[in-house]
Formats: sequence, C-alpha cells, structure tokens
Amino acid sequence: MLLVLTVLMTIVSILIPSYQAFTTQKEEQQFFNILQQDIYFAQSQSYSLGKTAKIIFREEKGTYEIFTDLQMVVVSRKMPVSVSLKKTSNLTEIYFNSNGSVVQSGTFRFATSRGEKALVVHLGRGRVVFSE
Repeated sequence: MLLVLTVLMTIVSILIPSYQAFTTQKEEQQFFNILQQDIYFAQSQSYSLGKTAKIIFREEKGTYEIFTDLQMVVVSRKMPVSVSLKKTSNLTEIYFNSNGSVVQSGTFRFATSRGEKALVVHLGRGRVVFSE
C-alpha cells in the first residue's frame, strides 16, 4: 500500500509542473491568435466603414484596445500574465487610415515564457507577420 502511494505521489509531482507549463504555453498561443484576428478586424473595420482604426497597447494596464474613429473603444482585451510588451519595441500602436492601410510600420516585441516573439507591421496594405 505504501509503495502504491509513493508511486502515485511521484507521478503527480512530475505531472503538475509540466501541466502548468503546458497551460501557460496554450494561453500565450491563444492570445497571439486572438491578437492577429483583432488586427485583421480593425483593418477590415477601417476599410469597410471608411473610418480610422487604432490598436493601442497599454503596458501599465497589461491590455490592448481597439478604437474606431479614434474615440470609440470597440474591444479591450487583457494580455496574459506571462506576456509583456518589451521596451525594445518601436511601436505601441497600430494605426489604420480610412482605406485600411497602415500609417506607421515597425516591430512589437513581446516577452513570453518561451522567449521573445515579434510582430512586424509592414507599410501598405497592413501585412502583419509573427515570428519567434
């Protein structure tokens, strides 16, 4: 009986930390998928409505917000605890003009549990590329 408990406790003590790392990784992956969809949403809103759209990262709050016409908050999302915008990023916002084009190009750099992840915003039609 004691042997069974020892084996069970050993298995549980190995599985719990690996499960926590797995859930953190999945949470980060889901965040970046939703972020990419939100970027495409903001771009499509600016193009279809003929209004400007902006995605602003608020580092102090750990959130990002999507504005249309520079005043109305459409979406506000919280970033996971394991993800933060690095100081080496040369952008804090993505701005789409009324025809869906990006006004300023640059790179967002995020610190994650698995290292750095970059989001590159290109000029023109607003192509956004994620890299690890």
